[in-house]
Amino acid sequence: MTSPLPRRLLPVTVASGALIALALTGCVAESAQPSPSGSSSSARPTASATAGTTPSGSAPAEPGASPTATPTGDPAACLPGTWTMGQGDLESFYADVNAALSGAGVSFTPQGTATLALGADGAFVWTPALQLDAAVSGTTINVSVAGDITGTYTATADHITTTDQSADGLQISATIDGAETDAGDVVNQVAGAPITDAAYTCAGDTLTLVSDVGGASATAVLHRG
Repeated sequence: MTSPLPRRLLPVTVASGALIALALTGCVAESAQPSPSGSSSSARPTASATAGTTPSGSAPAEPGASPTATPTGDPAACLPGTWTMGQGDLESFYADVNAALSGAGVSFTPQGTATLALGADGAFVWTPALQLDAAVSGTTINVSVAGDITGTYTATADHITTTDQSADGLQISATIDGAETDAGDVVNQVAGAPITDAAYTCAGDTLTLVSDVGGASATAVLHRG
């Protein structure tokens, strides 16, 4: 079942809530297409020659020699797999966020990890295990995010986008000075996978996603495995 994330505002000032939402815009998962351009079939390299054949003008292949593989040339073929953001990766991403909002009186301190599984069929699962302290105008909001968000994605040679998502499996709590509060829009932002309308590069075991945060770039680096 596909369900929208809640859209209630936090019971703090409207200005504070708007700043938090702006700061975390790069993390929301919004749109999807059925499958990425790099499908499971294109993820495998193709052989340029087979053992025992002799291309025109070249020397015969040695018996038992392995064929030479030719890369597909499709950057999206690198995407399928399981990708992880560790503590250092989260700190680096939120350092970009904090720099983008340096004059707004907002800062974020993350702790934890997050995992992004991208399927060759266009499905994704985002699994955060995250504590995020958002300091806004002297008030600290403590948000705990666990569980998962599922959905679909599409990718071009340098861009990845999501549409469908279900937050039914997401587990969230938020407090201000130890008292429970409605996480509202803060959770909408921090809980989403960082693949909403993001530019990407993917090489080997490193996936780099660049999103816009308040007119500046915030870079999320994930590692395969």
